[in-house]
Amino acid sequence: MRITNRLLAFLLSLALTLGAVLVLIEIVAHAVGAKAIVLNWPGFYRWASGNTWGSGSVRLIGIGLGLLGLLLLAAQLKPPRPDRLRLQPVDPATDTAITRRGLARTLRDAATEVDGVRDAHVTVGRNLVRVRADVGHGTVDSLHAAVASAAQHRLDTLRLATMPALSVRLNKEEEEQ
Repeated sequence: MRITNRLLAFLLSLALTLGAVLVLIEIVAHAVGAKAIVLNWPGFYRWASGNTWGSGSVRLIGIGLGLLGLLLLAAQLKPPRPDRLRLQPVDPATDTAITRRGLARTLRDAATEVDGVRDAHVTVGRNLVRVRADVGHGTVDSLHAAVASAAQHRLDTLRLATMPALSVRLNKEEEEQ
């Protein structure tokens, strides 16, 4: 969400700056007696003076801008995904946490330490941790239990303040011939 916010802020500031420069150009052009250069402001002025606030087109534009504003407001009110997951403190005076990336790495390491797992991909969500492991040989059921056990053991040793649910999925790779 941080990247989206920055992109939206940049685009909005760019549009406002461009609009201000265009208005400034038109003001200077009108002051020196020239015709409209970039913006057809006399045409817009004629349109605006011919319409009232109750006109259908003015209301439609107002409704569209209001909906756009509500959409942007709703996007900003959505709580951000926390970057760090709190751990149970050993001492009440300390605040400890682990990043999502760090948790994903440690669970990936725990899954790949299981014999028969070639690679693993871990996604850490708000309340769910998904482990997807690529296995090459062995019984899928026994490997599933081993990977789930290793990942759960690593989660338990970290002592997260709120324990997320764990989902383990295995992808069996075809043997090369």
